[in-house]
Amino acid sequence: DEPTTALDVTVEAAIVDLVKDLGRKYGTSMLFISHNLGLVLETCDRICVMYSGEAVERGSIEDVFDDMQHPYTQALFRSIPLPGADKNARPLIAIPGNFPLPHERPPGCNFGPRCDYFQAGRCDQGPIMMQDVPGNERHATRCLRFQEIDWAAPAELAELKEKGEIGRVVLKMDKLKKYYQVAANSMFGGVATKVVKANEELSFEARESETLAIVGESGCGKSTFAKVLMGLETATEGRILLDGQDIGNIAIEDRTTQNVADIQMVFQNPFDTLNPSMTVGRQIIRALEIFRVGKNNKDRQRRMLELLDLVKLPREFANRMPRQLSGGQKQRVGIARAFAGDARIVVADEPVSALDVSVQAAVTDLLMEIQREQKTTLLFISHDLSIVRYLSDRVMVMYLGHVVELGTTDQVFSPPYHPYTEALLSAVPIADTRVKKK
Repeated sequence: DEPTTALDVTVEAAIVDLVKDLGRKYGTSMLFISHNLGLVLETCDRICVMYSGEAVERGSIEDVFDDMQHPYTQALFRSIPLPGADKNARPLIAIPGNFPLPHERPPGCNFGPRCDYFQAGRCDQGPIMMQDVPGNERHATRCLRFQEIDWAAPAELAELKEKGEIGRVVLKMDKLKKYYQVAANSMFGGVATKVVKANEELSFEARESETLAIVGESGCGKSTFAKVLMGLETATEGRILLDGQDIGNIAIEDRTTQNVADIQMVFQNPFDTLNPSMTVGRQIIRALEIFRVGKNNKDRQRRMLELLDLVKLPREFANRMPRQLSGGQKQRVGIARAFAGDARIVVADEPVSALDVSVQAAVTDLLMEIQREQKTTLLFISHDLSIVRYLSDRVMVMYLGHVVELGTTDQVFSPPYHPYTEALLSAVPIADTRVKKK
């Protein structure tokens, strides 16, 4: 059940190879539950696509990937960043609407309200059964119109986005070091200490309206650097310049309200970052109070509703509790909170890795749209190189606290590669049967 979701691509590839080898060795059957279609392609022989409690398509990997026969399967593939996708020229197509709750399922086809091919009076009548695809009894679909749909027709292109004008330098890291002292032999009462070098001479710049992706395996120092930038840790050496002001040695409690508002974070797990006992609106208003936005409660209430509009949530969600929201909706609340003080730099730490692929497309598209409107600098920390390639303007590759490669997205994703970058790229599972790994 999602055995590799929280793992780096290199570890993920090793785990998948191990499980496949064990399966072959012992003749074991494997039921692999995942939302990573690239991984499913590399791991499985057959696939069953589920939506809202029922199977909507099943067949061999080749049948479903190359000859899909259900609108939901098609929509899933259109919402993942395959090579060639571009956030401006070829943006992803997110699935409209929201997933129905079990007690709110529509009559007829569960996917009907979100389907481009929905036909009233037909698709919303009675239960719809699985049907075999003609000529292939091992390929079945739960769609009444599958023989009428032109599956080869190109998707209607999402609205083309204008590339934002990248502006002046907002953030500069100058030879940043972060070391931790740990007891070398504390188990046996020793007093000697060792130094763990989490970050070793990080130097880079980030500009207004730019998306800088920071990639690397767990333990490479990505999150440590983010903590120092946010003020949760202080730097051992070096400088962090925000508009020319050195904030590297200023802890969060000593930073000005403006400095705190300027650098905000969108966290990996939206389920843990919201207070379960506060309404959505109250949590956003609390951030506005901390950032001293608005002269009075009425001003803050109005700004809170504007922030819900900004992240494309209905205004009535202000009165909902976090438990009433889906993962994607919770992450949108987290984004609204991050932008409550008009953040200039947003650190997005694996912001979509805990979300389904259809929700990932909507959340990444939202981040890009807000960035275009507000000229925000986005530091996108991730180990998902498919999304990095799609989103970023520049990429910084980290390994054991060092920057091993830094360049534009095209430069980093084209030969010649740094050997570590090549190892990361070669481990990425791609959901396309035509792509073969060397």
